[in-house]
Amino acid sequence: MKSIALIFGGPSEEHTVSLVSAKNIFEVLKETDLQVFPIGVTHKKEWKLIKGEELLKHDFQTPINLDDIGDKVLLVNKENSVQLISQADHKSMGTVDAAFPICHGPFGEDGKLQSFLEDIQLPFVGSSSLACSISLDKDKTKAMIKSTDVPQVPYIKLTEKLPFKTLTQNLQLPWFVKPANLGSSIGISKVKSEEAYKEALDLAFKYDNKVVVEQGVTGQEVECAILEKEGKLLVTGTGEICPNHEFYSYEAKYIDPNGAQLIFPANITSEVVVKIQDYAKKAFKALGCRGYARVDFFVSEGGQIYFNELNTHPGFTNISMFPKLWEREGLSYKDLILQMIKEARY
Repeated sequence: MKSIALIFGGPSEEHTVSLVSAKNIFEVLKETDLQVFPIGVTHKKEWKLIKGEELLKHDFQTPINLDDIGDKVLLVNKENSVQLISQADHKSMGTVDAAFPICHGPFGEDGKLQSFLEDIQLPFVGSSSLACSISLDKDKTKAMIKSTDVPQVPYIKLTEKLPFKTLTQNLQLPWFVKPANLGSSIGISKVKSEEAYKEALDLAFKYDNKVVVEQGVTGQEVECAILEKEGKLLVTGTGEICPNHEFYSYEAKYIDPNGAQLIFPANITSEVVVKIQDYAKKAFKALGCRGYARVDFFVSEGGQIYFNELNTHPGFTNISMFPKLWEREGLSYKDLILQMIKEARY
């Protein structure tokens, strides 16, 4: 493998986060013998080849605007090889051997980008289009997890705004109200009252026409990371998230530098860790994933484990749990990225 298309950005609310992840990955790859094509996808889904030095300027405080930089390009399969084509003169700018998609949220995590890469037969890092589609959709994920022995919290799917009293018959407060097809806590609210429920529904339905209401768990939020290597699934120990906000919101994750404390290892027993690792593998397989993923759980005050979600495109920012968990296992950021690329396929 000689060349990699690093694909980032996209139309989702997580556009800026994606650029931070891509910046960090590019910093690693530029020190290898791989040729890297940084391809930024604008909010309007235009594909643009970005100079590496431009990408390296990006951060949350002073984000770059993909509309203002780069050259419009296409990825095209020509005679069984994928070419990066300039839209200006329709000439090839080079052959691409694999793609590293790091677009978060819709378009990047919902399988649409992966479906395109499958169509042009370009190997790529991470899960297939089908697995991405299922994993991003919280309702579909929960339905698939039901086929396993992995426990999850009680929940209700909404496609319309049901009365507060209807939900109280099945769920105990507090609740978490979530758009079904968004990540990074966007559009998510913690609900403790009827008034808060109405506001939470308005927010969630603003982002999606399907909403999931979950029963809250009093306890710990714990995560582990999965990496595929030569047909085997490797699972890290656990890390714990202790948010300094009401919950682990988008602001706590990315905006507030003191939004959360990350604890390694998580303050749980070794027996609970082993169970979480087993459940993580089962969830990964049930959802048809491959390559890598971060798997999130709740551990109640009584020690009960509940599956929360599986993220096929975890962040690679400086505070992201996925690379930090692997660093704790002795796998460097660089070696992690290169192993992920080795597993690229379509």
